[in-house]
Amino acid sequence: GFTYTTESCFSDRGSLKILMSSTVTKDEDVQRGLENSLQVEAYERRIQRLEQEKLELNRKLQESTQAVQSLHSSTRTTGTLSRDKEVKKLNEEIERLKNKIADSNRLEKQLEDVVALRQEYEDSTSKLKGLEKLCKVLKQEKEDIHKQLDEALERQKSQAKDLKDAHQQRKLALQEISEMNDRLADLRSQKQKLSRQLRDKEEEVEVVMQKIDSMRQEIRKAEKARKELEAQLEDARAEASKEHKLREHSELFSKQLEGELETLKVKQGGRTAGVALQHQQELSKVKTELEKKILFYEEELLRREASHVLEIKHAKKGMQDSESQQLALQKEILMLKDKLEKAKRERHSEMEEAVGTLKDKYERERTLLLEENKKFTTENERLCSFVDKLTAQNRQLEDELQDLAAKKDSVAHWEAQIAEIIQWVSDEKDARGYLQALASKMTEELESLRSSSLGSRTLDPFWKVRRSQKLDMSARLELQSALDAEIRAKQVVQEELRKVKDANISFESKLKDSEARNRSLLEEIEGLKKSLEGKYRNDSDPKLHDLQDSIFEYFNTSPLAHDLTFRSSSISEQEILCPKPEVTSSLSVTMSSEQQQEEPIRAQQKPQTVPSPTIPSGSLSVQKPKAHQLSIKSFSSPTQCSHCTSLMVGLVRQGFACDVCPFACHVLCKDSAPQVCPIPPEQAKRPLGVDVQRGIGTAYKGYVKVPKPTGVKRGWQRAYAVVCDCKLFLYDLPEGKSTQPGVVASQVLDLRDEDFSVSSVLASDVIHATRKDIPCIFRVTASLLGSPPKTSSLLILTENDSEKRKWVGILEGLQSILHKNKLKNQVVHIPQEAYDSTLSLIKTISAAAIIDQDRIAIGPEEGLYVIELTRDVIVRAADCKKVYQIKLVPKEKIVVLICGRNHHVHLYPWASLDGSESSFDIKLPETKGCQFIATGTLKKVPSTCLFVAVKRQILCYEMHRTKPFHKKFNEIQALGNVQWMALFRDRLCVGYLSGFSLLNIQGDGLSVNLVNPSDSSLSFLSQHPWDALCAVELSNEEYLLCFSHMGVYVDAQGRRSRLQELMWPATPVACTCNSSYVTVYSEYGLDVFDVYTMEWVQTIGLRRIKPLNVEGTLNLLNSEPPRLIYLNNKLSATEGSALTVPETSDNSKKQMLRTRSKRKYVFKVPEEERLQQRREMLRDPELRSRMISNPTNFNHVAHMGPGDGMQVLMDLPLSVLPSSQDENTRERARPPSSNLSRQQPLQQRGKPYISWPSTGAGESGVTMPFRSTSDPDQEFEKEPDSDSTKHSTPSNSSNPSGPPSPNSPHRNQLTLDGLDQSTCDA
Repeated sequence: GFTYTTESCFSDRGSLKILMSSTVTKDEDVQRGLENSLQVEAYERRIQRLEQEKLELNRKLQESTQAVQSLHSSTRTTGTLSRDKEVKKLNEEIERLKNKIADSNRLEKQLEDVVALRQEYEDSTSKLKGLEKLCKVLKQEKEDIHKQLDEALERQKSQAKDLKDAHQQRKLALQEISEMNDRLADLRSQKQKLSRQLRDKEEEVEVVMQKIDSMRQEIRKAEKARKELEAQLEDARAEASKEHKLREHSELFSKQLEGELETLKVKQGGRTAGVALQHQQELSKVKTELEKKILFYEEELLRREASHVLEIKHAKKGMQDSESQQLALQKEILMLKDKLEKAKRERHSEMEEAVGTLKDKYERERTLLLEENKKFTTENERLCSFVDKLTAQNRQLEDELQDLAAKKDSVAHWEAQIAEIIQWVSDEKDARGYLQALASKMTEELESLRSSSLGSRTLDPFWKVRRSQKLDMSARLELQSALDAEIRAKQVVQEELRKVKDANISFESKLKDSEARNRSLLEEIEGLKKSLEGKYRNDSDPKLHDLQDSIFEYFNTSPLAHDLTFRSSSISEQEILCPKPEVTSSLSVTMSSEQQQEEPIRAQQKPQTVPSPTIPSGSLSVQKPKAHQLSIKSFSSPTQCSHCTSLMVGLVRQGFACDVCPFACHVLCKDSAPQVCPIPPEQAKRPLGVDVQRGIGTAYKGYVKVPKPTGVKRGWQRAYAVVCDCKLFLYDLPEGKSTQPGVVASQVLDLRDEDFSVSSVLASDVIHATRKDIPCIFRVTASLLGSPPKTSSLLILTENDSEKRKWVGILEGLQSILHKNKLKNQVVHIPQEAYDSTLSLIKTISAAAIIDQDRIAIGPEEGLYVIELTRDVIVRAADCKKVYQIKLVPKEKIVVLICGRNHHVHLYPWASLDGSESSFDIKLPETKGCQFIATGTLKKVPSTCLFVAVKRQILCYEMHRTKPFHKKFNEIQALGNVQWMALFRDRLCVGYLSGFSLLNIQGDGLSVNLVNPSDSSLSFLSQHPWDALCAVELSNEEYLLCFSHMGVYVDAQGRRSRLQELMWPATPVACTCNSSYVTVYSEYGLDVFDVYTMEWVQTIGLRRIKPLNVEGTLNLLNSEPPRLIYLNNKLSATEGSALTVPETSDNSKKQMLRTRSKRKYVFKVPEEERLQQRREMLRDPELRSRMISNPTNFNHVAHMGPGDGMQVLMDLPLSVLPSSQDENTRERARPPSSNLSRQQPLQQRGKPYISWPSTGAGESGVTMPFRSTSDPDQEFEKEPDSDSTKHSTPSNSSNPSGPPSPNSPHRNQLTLDGLDQSTCDA
């Protein structure tokens, strides 16, 4: 049927009169159309009659349907005679209806003809009248416009005269202003001359001051020299005293010797005189030598004393001269100051007089100009008002024209409305036809019912009650049958599962047997290979090496170009079944031994012993060998090494490339790669640098799709994936037809990770993906956080199902190879969540520092806070604005901050970290605009030193525990704006744009530029403005300099020490370092490099993370919500200093609550929230059951109804079935718990990168009951109310054999027992 809105021209037939009367009244010939209107009214009356007849027919139809129902419910109610009469009546009614429909059709045709004629007539008359009116109006408008134009021209002439006068006055004013400007320029030139003279005098004063400073320095040097001479004098006196003592000792010794000689002479009297003479001669020699030495030392003493006296005299003279010069200079300075002050006063008075005269003249001219401006503005306003009038008149004319156009449009609108009325009439005709067909169908059904009925019987008044009972019974029977069918289906599924398990066990045993056979075949193949290669070496070239059996051989058979020549990742079955001669049978062996899933393509492969190609010896001697013309190049897209097939990772200068042939290699592979240019085809097809034992080489590569950053729902984006060097690299491809990815990796996953896994996905895991894409998607999972343990998952979409199987098989095979060869991931940093992410301060942290094992200092926008991790106490340590860097000086008990809008350095006492009021807040005013601070201790300075970098200037301070707490002792200038700074022994290492340097802090030596300009291999650094990230001191003779594009090793003189450079896989955002490792922060996570071996050690996929301190121990992860991450260095020497990380959760409702102290807060759940949680626990049995164990025996549970005295067993919501029940009931109770086990993967839907599983009720390990879709609170309220018969159990109901009624609350429990796994999956 049709529905109509009231009072619309399409539905209300009464509106036809209004339409016709409105059109007729507009015309002048009203009487001519009266006859037509009378005919239209007659037609309308007929239409109304037809509608009434239609309503009667509908009513009769309803009565007939009711009669049919009554005939259907009661059997043989009416006799055959009454049926015949009714059939005749209905036939007669049908014939009447047909006649009326024919009449209505005729009337409609006549109406259409009349309406068309009327429309044509009205159109012609209205068009004629409209055109006549338009002509008259246009003539009048033309005359008015001519008059207005004449008036406007006269006004324009008068205004032109006024404008000329105004221009003349303006010229005069401009001339006066130019004269004033000339005078001002003269005065300014005089002022500039005076200021230049002032500057010259000031420069002279500065020169004098510099001379004074130099004289003071010379005086200090003279004092130093005097002190040195005094020290030398003391040393000389000490030496002289020593020599005097030695002389005395020698005299004593000589006397002793003489006495011994005399005794010997007395004893040996019988000896010859010759021996005595010899002894005497020796004694005389010794005496003469002693006398010479004594004389020599005395002369030296005298000479040194004389020189010392002379030096002291000279120093005193120099001191006196410098003092006299200083006094003279001070006098000159005083005289110059007086002269300067006098000159300043005179100039100031002259300037004031000149400025006063200028102000007077300016004010006069200003008043004149203001008056003229007022006159001009009044005239301008008059002109504007006149123009507005003209525009208003023009608008009126335009509106009238638009009205005329609208009248034309209204005529077209009336025509459209009449067409719609005609369409409506045709629709009514269709509706009548539909009703006629329906009536005929109903009569046929009535006749069939009459023929089928056997006799008449009186109507049963209770047929409705019986019918509802029958319907209830049928519904119950259907439910019962559905339950039985589901139970049977579950049993069938269980049997199938058992069969599948048995088949899996048998398949595993067969797999083991096949693996054993494969191993034996492998050994045979290796023996054959060795023998063949031995023959080949003897026959042909001895340089060809023995390649191991690996997956790498299969995927690297094609030659590699130095530019990006992508090989398609899809391989046809013919290529796999018929491998090339260069490819050995290792593919089939590795695929069968390393992978558990047998695929149809791999199942067809059989081990074949393919002999190696024998190359004749003459073929190599034909080409003349030439050496490669290698040079270091920067590649714009991911490029493989021609020697080892690995990716040349890096942003710039990734490796060597030949200028003649397409050969490219790593810096390390240069010496071991073949030097013949071009490379022989057999060597290009079989790269010699692949090493399976260490995982070196590219296993697979191809185009894939990864979800967009917002999730699978937003779609997929293209990427280029490479499995290389135990890692999975992903490179984003730009939108469009471009197939060239950039060198910046969008994500890197390490296959050596303990949590690394590859798996297919179900439709429930990727709900936003299309059905066609689900078989082509697989998931790669890697570790994310150490505590609480979390993983990140990445969804990858391939072109087809076989391609997905290939990727999954290769990744699983490589992982098993790595496990066999024990190539484990070296874990340096263990990321842990340092504190609860619900703390609001974490969102705005920009700096942090570790105080001790239990406390950390954080710097949000509100000030400095201290978090006591184990006690959940938060202390407001300092009331300052945004903190940018925190440095703790525990030795001097001082906290150093960069904070505030202007980046000033502030000093706070150590006691403020405990919450006590700070005794001082020292702001260093000269540190405005500070960008970096560093601390350290020097050998000659006992206290801790603070170094503050302000652009190029570095301010050096000594820190003290007592007042004034700091003392500035030096200022150093760097070669550029300081970007990084650290203390290396007694020298300060400073990093700036494209360079590093070692500066001497105390000014006792020369500074060293660590990027030596004389080293041509480092000249590229000066050509590119690269940021300095950090530097590491490896030893006294070697340093690692980390820039924004690479890392360079240099020696103590700034020359390159290693040819290889440290390459970053992605653009670094920040960089932190310690003595052994460098951690590079990029968009996709962290990369850790060993500074000694240059190995890429670890990759952590924490996206959008930034360091909060220089050491990189505390970091801010910009996830939702933001998290404070602690990087626990597993290999650090100071294990006792590790931070004690508390347990955290995402759903904790803790808040910062004030304590009695103004500066201390407690981070805990408020009392109101705890009470609310307790009420919820008592109200909800699911929450209550976590603390109280479930009951196992229900024999003691009884419920007495009011007055009926029947004992009824209640169904408790968390009942555990007794062990005596059969297996079917146990299996029915299992699906709710299995549903919980699926919650964790389901929570990761649509999250391609990082998924944070919620730590809610699903993780507590409690088996939750599977409830219906209704509100659990409502169910709990309904269950105790079991007084009525509706809530009785099936055993106590009035109909024990049948199922419970639909109103019973136990209906849900019965159906849920039978729903089993299918409902849980849904």
